[in-house]
Amino acid sequence: LENGNVFVGWGFLPYFSEFTRDGRLLFDGRFSGGGQSYRAFRFPWAGQPTEPPATALEVAPGGLATVYASWNGATEVAQWQVLAGPTADALAPVATAPRSGFETAIALGAVPGYYAATALSRSGAELATTQPAKVSP
Repeated sequence: LENGNVFVGWGFLPYFSEFTRDGRLLFDGRFSGGGQSYRAFRFPWAGQPTEPPATALEVAPGGLATVYASWNGATEVAQWQVLAGPTADALAPVATAPRSGFETAIALGAVPGYYAATALSRSGAELATTQPAKVSP
C-alpha cells in the first residue's frame, strides 16, 4: 500500500488482512456467509446508508432533555446538530455535539415542542436530517 503496509487476500480462503511494514497485524477480516474470492482489494470507502438517521429524546427528572442521534452505517458524520422549536415548521439549531460512537447524546436545556437532528460532515455540510418529531407531554 502507499503507506508501506501490506494488504493480503488469502487466496480461495475467505480472509483478508493488513500488516504494517514490520509485520504487525492491523486488520483481520473475512467474507461472511460462506462467500469467497480469490482477490481482495483495499480502497477508501464511505458509507451512505439508504435509511435516514434516527433520534430519540429522553427527559430527565427536573425537565432537562437529551437527544440521542445515530445513523447506522454512515461513515462521514463528524457532528450532530439538534434543531428544536414550538412547531415542526419552526425549527432552529439549539445544540451541536461531536459524533461519539454509534449513538451520540446531545444535551438540551429545556424540553422542546418538536425536534430533529442533522448529521454534519467535517466541513459542516449537511448530510441528512431526521423528520421532525413531536415531544410527548
